[in-house]
Amino acid sequence: MNRLLALPALLAALAVALTGCAGGTPADDDAPVDLSQVTLRVGDQAGIQSALVEASGALDGAPYTVDWAQFPAAAPLLEALRSEAIDIGIAGDAPTLTALSSTDSIKIVKATRSPAKGGLALLVPGDSPVQSVADLRGRTVSPTTQGSIGHYLLLRALEEAGVPAEEVEISFLQPVDAAAALNSGAIDAWSTWDPYTAVAQQESGARILRDAEGLGTGLTFLDANTAALEDPGTRAAMADFTERYATALQWARENPAENAAIYSELTGRPAEVAELMADRAQRESEQLDDDLVAELQEVADRYADYGVLRSPVDVGSAVEDLAAPAGS
Repeated sequence: MNRLLALPALLAALAVALTGCAGGTPADDDAPVDLSQVTLRVGDQAGIQSALVEASGALDGAPYTVDWAQFPAAAPLLEALRSEAIDIGIAGDAPTLTALSSTDSIKIVKATRSPAKGGLALLVPGDSPVQSVADLRGRTVSPTTQGSIGHYLLLRALEEAGVPAEEVEISFLQPVDAAAALNSGAIDAWSTWDPYTAVAQQESGARILRDAEGLGTGLTFLDANTAALEDPGTRAAMADFTERYATALQWARENPAENAAIYSELTGRPAEVAELMADRAQRESEQLDDDLVAELQEVADRYADYGVLRSPVDVGSAVEDLAAPAGS
């Protein structure tokens, strides 16, 4: 397997220069961080990122331990992050903003972007009479969980089609329940994301009614708990992990077939599902610069206008530079 090299020089500098404690245990401020004592708790959704990192070998040689925690969607992941059950986790723009509207214990530490190629989509059964978003008037749609990227896509698609949201019956369901409801006819459409989109297409013959092209940013974030950011050892591990994660994304872009095969092997999902996901999930790292902050602020303001956010979100204050010292 062609595996990309990580950043040993960065690790050496972090191990020597950073002081504090590992894993949240108080220590002498002058003591160097021992990353071998750090366990970084990383939240994932449906095994996608852990399979990617495993396939790429990006964590090979990491001096800390990574403990993966799996969640069916972003909402429970972000709740675990808020409650300090995990240190860092992967979530899309809409659920990240939903979490930020109700807590100050989460920060955005890394951004990635994927093209809008069908992974996030409004689905209907293959034989559904619904041919356009406008046809959803009077019908029942699940945007998966409240505040999710599926929820945001549904509201944007309805707005684009000139359909007031109150003219659609919205039913929030966990992914497994939503899939069953779509197959049984209990709901008429489902707004969701990969791997659920790919599974529904390949295994149930679901049809994409509207994807996120032109409606979503394609942004996904690594979000961190603020208490974890204040711990020098955990912060050092997170800084290294984000670099290795970028390496994994690069590997996936260069090795889509191998990525799909290993994802299928590690998760048990059919090869055709993995191949479809790999084809439309070619993500790249993005700089957390002023332009990206402004772009995300527009999403936050729109989501607030939809009445989804509990309070307005100032995106700029929710971004943390892992290269800066804690508390700077």
